[in-house]
Amino acid sequence: MVARYYIVVRDRVPTTSCAARATAALLLLVGSGFCPDSGAAAQATSRQRYDAILRSFRETIEKPPAVPLLPAESAWSLKLGAPPSAPAVMDDQHVYVPVRDYLLVALHRETGLLAWTWAGDTVLSLATGGGDLFLVTPGELRALDAATGYERWSIPMAAGVTAPLFWQEGRLVASVEPGDLIALGALDGQLAWRRRLGAVTGHPAATDRERAVYLTLADGRVVAVALETGEPLWERRLPGTLSPPAAARDRVFVGSTDNFFYAFDAATGREEWKWRNGGDVIGAAVDGDTVYFASLDNIIRAVNRGNGNQRWRKPTGTRPLLPPQAFRGAVVVPGVMPAMTVFAGDTGAAMGTQSAPGDLVGPPVIDPAVPPFRVAFVTVTREGIVDAFRPTSLMFREAAPGAVGALPGRALARERID
Repeated sequence: MVARYYIVVRDRVPTTSCAARATAALLLLVGSGFCPDSGAAAQATSRQRYDAILRSFRETIEKPPAVPLLPAESAWSLKLGAPPSAPAVMDDQHVYVPVRDYLLVALHRETGLLAWTWAGDTVLSLATGGGDLFLVTPGELRALDAATGYERWSIPMAAGVTAPLFWQEGRLVASVEPGDLIALGALDGQLAWRRRLGAVTGHPAATDRERAVYLTLADGRVVAVALETGEPLWERRLPGTLSPPAAARDRVFVGSTDNFFYAFDAATGREEWKWRNGGDVIGAAVDGDTVYFASLDNIIRAVNRGNGNQRWRKPTGTRPLLPPQAFRGAVVVPGVMPAMTVFAGDTGAAMGTQSAPGDLVGPPVIDPAVPPFRVAFVTVTREGIVDAFRPTSLMFREAAPGAVGALPGRALARERID
């Protein structure tokens, strides 16, 4: 086999640039068959060659540094009149907090000022999507306009909702007693489909780009259904009590109290690999080609999404309470004290910690975009204290001007006129 490859470098384009090096690597791999010898090429499958090319391409592209979520400064703090009844959520304009005196409050994200209130008892985590806010009240499911609090629709729910609502592409998915999964049209609340699962779940669902929904049930099963139709795709039974699922590209990840962390093929449910840990696995998050999972041995691990090879492991610095969150090269671990610890995703280096004046109600509410100059995350405690924070390094403040010293240059003699 004769390896042939062609590399075209345009004039005025530096060949050392990231894009040029990535293109050259990709062309070289494609032309040569990406193999050390012809025998290996003959035995390699097209999928293996495809994965190898993509892996080399990603490694060629320089990764940006982790988003600097911490350190952060306080943007505002507010003491609610009553404890929260469910975790808060946030969108681009508001922070929404349900409280126990039959009230839902919407606070302006940047100032903490009251935007609107809605009178009603919210019993589960909220969901946002498409400019609407979805909530569960006793015996009903409702949709409010997120900007004004105006009620768009409400439907009676004879069966209790058991898990946080899930919004995806115009569908609102809810797990209901005695073990059903329903999907509603988010615009009008009309039933799209209903699927009998046979067991309830208290965990939020996960989805992927293939438009499948993944759930972990109380009877130890992991199930996958089609988002559009509710048709069952596959299911697997695992020992122990299962953590919330996480999904990314061609993998679904689930932790268990049997101290194992499992990875399944998203299309077939086939087990791809598993990790044994020193404690119950409480959840996972995926960012790019790395999956991060925390367990009750107070360790967070970063492993390769595809094959499970470990990249790093670090003590969490806190007792993990909820699954980690991962985005833009940063990993956030919610815990007891401190309330959250942030790690750099590529190295595991600790980026900082953030305390809260009490125990958290739900995870920190974080904007994955981490926009500059704006509130990036909010914490809510059981005592009803809401704190909003802005990353200090994204405020881009200039140093205070100092006293003017000696001027540059050299002194010139005064001109004389004769």
